[in-house]
Amino acid sequence: MSIYKITIKAGNPATNKPDPQTVHVNDSVYWFNSDPKEPHWPAPSSTNPKGFMQYQVTPNASSNQVSFGTPKTINYICNNHKGETGTIIVLSAKAKGAYGKKTKKGAYAGITKKGALGKVTTKKK
Repeated sequence: MSIYKITIKAGNPATNKPDPQTVHVNDSVYWFNSDPKEPHWPAPSSTNPKGFMQYQVTPNASSNQVSFGTPKTINYICNNHKGETGTIIVLSAKAKGAYGKKTKKGAYAGITKKGALGKVTTKKK
């Protein structure tokens, strides 16, 4: 599970960076409002203003984290400012493991050195 930051940048209209933001199922996003003057309120729609969070994001502050349980594309708006939009693309869950598949054991994948002056051994296959 990862956490991603979406930065709200001041402007007319303000923008969300990155846009779109791509995440995986069960990852989280939060918004940081870098606008020094205006509060912003990301929401799924004007009919669902509290869909992501209960309160607006004040200047130079961060929102709470929001997670998504299913793959989908979410278009969102700013409740406070008409015309400010963004998109979050939620992909299927990541494969398990650091690289998404089995990895070789050990830093040298079978070649190890025992002790500071030890001999080099190679793993037999």
